[in-house]
Amino acid sequence: MTASESRLDLLQAEISVIWGPTRRAPEAPPSVVIGQAGQELIIQVRDDLDPEVADEVLRIATEQGLPDGSAAIVRVLEPTLGAIEATVGPGYDARHPAPQPDPVIGRLISSALPDPAVAALRIPITWEDQEWADLLSGTYGPWAMIIDGDRVLSICHSARLAPEGVEAGTWTVDGARGHGLAAAATAAWAQACQALPGFVFYSTDINNLASQRVAARLGLPLIGQLWKFRAAAEGDGPLQSRLRVLARVRS
Repeated sequence: MTASESRLDLLQAEISVIWGPTRRAPEAPPSVVIGQAGQELIIQVRDDLDPEVADEVLRIATEQGLPDGSAAIVRVLEPTLGAIEATVGPGYDARHPAPQPDPVIGRLISSALPDPAVAALRIPITWEDQEWADLLSGTYGPWAMIIDGDRVLSICHSARLAPEGVEAGTWTVDGARGHGLAAAATAAWAQACQALPGFVFYSTDINNLASQRVAARLGLPLIGQLWKFRAAAEGDGPLQSRLRVLARVRS
């Protein structure tokens, strides 16, 4: 981060990358998203949230802060939204990851350097055929992989791509975890993303300790936490919904 970039500014940009109008992921934004950098908060609400409920969320977040106010926010949302799924996780600045050693198994390839092995790769079980074709064609932005023959052992790709920046999506096959492959792929992906405008983000869930270890191995600076409050029953939610900034406050 430079002197002119506050952590709250980066969290606002990350929220736009994940849930902004150009997002690729088929998922509506949560009803409430709060970016937390220390005692500073940026509070965004979905455009279909009742204004009076939104005002109460703002009051609680400002007066109680987080995590203290999270349970009260859930209680305020429940009468209109039903059961609430509340999650939180750290977000990191991934523009300058620490260099990683060559993978101990397999070899590294990336979208920055064409490789003939790409055409023969087996599609990982987490990908649909057309999505995989779009990834390899460059439609989804930069990617990096650790491969062994025709197998993909680990991949880092541009899970979200927007004018404000790009966010990592990672996956490692069972049996190949714990060898630093995800970190090696993520570092190569971040390097390939340097040609793009905007920021490079890596975020995860507070319970995903393996993903947090990847961030630590890469030496990624912590930006802050993203708190998400979503109606548990809505699934992917109304896909055309948008977030609006309610306030930037100090709790």
